[in-house]
Amino acid sequence: MIRPMLTLATCLAALTWAACASTAPSTQGGSTDSTSQPDSETQATPGPANETTPPPSNQLPDAAAQVTGSVMYRERIALTPAAVVQVEVVELTKEGSPGTVIGQQTIQSPSQVPIPFTVVINPQLLRADATYVVNARITDGGRVFSTAAPVPVLTQGNRSSEVQVLVRSGG
Repeated sequence: MIRPMLTLATCLAALTWAACASTAPSTQGGSTDSTSQPDSETQATPGPANETTPPPSNQLPDAAAQVTGSVMYRERIALTPAAVVQVEVVELTKEGSPGTVIGQQTIQSPSQVPIPFTVVINPQLLRADATYVVNARITDGGRVFSTAAPVPVLTQGNRSSEVQVLVRSGG
């Protein structure tokens, strides 16, 4: 009876230690971000809990200030270390054509697909009545993969996390 209890206690201690370990996201292949995320040590401290100011009606809350997901393609082709991935969040014009890039991330030497991304967006640039999409592009030597269809995000009931962006060769 003592031996199973000792094993159980050891497992629980290991799980507790693992849960307390740093959970900082890894940067596969050394990603660079044109809009940097603050470190947990440098984040601004929120004000008192009872002091809440609703965002203006034409802006989204701060929680929607990033788009996360992954870029993937269906072709059975491996990427080389020279590959570069660019992910952009773009505000569409009223006519539906691409307009202003409001956030982007460039990933140098990504691993194989799916390639995770996080695009940080200044929340002051977001408007609840606007339409936003994610476009992605992978360049690898002479090969180019680009977004088959822009993926709507952030507003009008569209998600901002776990977004899957499909790119196609030569697209």
